[in-house]
Amino acid sequence: MALKAKQPKAKDARLKLFMYGDAGVGKTTASCVLPAPYIIDTEQGTNNYSELITKAGGAVFQTTSMDEIIEEVRQLRKEKHDYKTLVIDSSTPAYFDLIEKCEEKVGSEFGRHYGEANKYMRRLINLLMDLDMNVIFTAHSKVVYGDDMKKMGTTFDGWKRLDYIFDLVLELRKITPTNRKAKVVKTRLDGFPDGDVFDWTFDALSKRYEVKEMERETVAVKVATKKQIEQITKIAENINEGNEFVSECIKRARVGVLEDMPQDKADKMIEAMKKKIGAIE
Repeated sequence: MALKAKQPKAKDARLKLFMYGDAGVGKTTASCVLPAPYIIDTEQGTNNYSELITKAGGAVFQTTSMDEIIEEVRQLRKEKHDYKTLVIDSSTPAYFDLIEKCEEKVGSEFGRHYGEANKYMRRLINLLMDLDMNVIFTAHSKVVYGDDMKKMGTTFDGWKRLDYIFDLVLELRKITPTNRKAKVVKTRLDGFPDGDVFDWTFDALSKRYEVKEMERETVAVKVATKKQIEQITKIAENINEGNEFVSECIKRARVGVLEDMPQDKADKMIEAMKKKIGAIE
């Protein structure tokens, strides 16, 4: 059987940035001036930045509901729009609101509420990975303690796996009222060496990352059409374990529902299903 791996090619990449820190360190301010930001605001942090957001060509949606956040990301992924940067500021209140709702739904025995919350978070992350926008996530910080309650350092407060999809993770600190620093905690980007500390401003960020990549036009994902969905549903009713096959395809495509399946993958599903019933047309 022929090997499937191919030589990697250079790819235009959006900025995927996760930053955390105490209140007042500049997370919201920096987010407001990024190119054409669509800001999902979970703690009304944008209320005093309307002029900055308008000047940047941005908009604000305020919610703490993870269901609503996921739905907004779904629409941003598949609809044509002029926004170039998705900001979720801050993820911490939304995550703990989700935990509470999951506890009401499934209880907390054996950590079931965390397992249920993981399903929502994985769906959100999968959508973000397929979203052709800059993605800026913020979170509160918390102290990490070791033996005898000795302070070991700080980390972000929220879903423990949140940082793994991001190419750059920064910890922000306020040195003086006018001096804020960013420390590189994790990086896949050449312009941000691991452990580096730099002044935290948008200008400093843009000098280390190609602004043209942040400002290029967003390309929407072409999702399955109504006709494709009807065809898949109909064929699934006429083959053995048809629903299980559809569920597996949805899982492999890393989408939560059939309606989010890219059109090309929907076509492949239909062809594979037709083969199962010997009805390729």
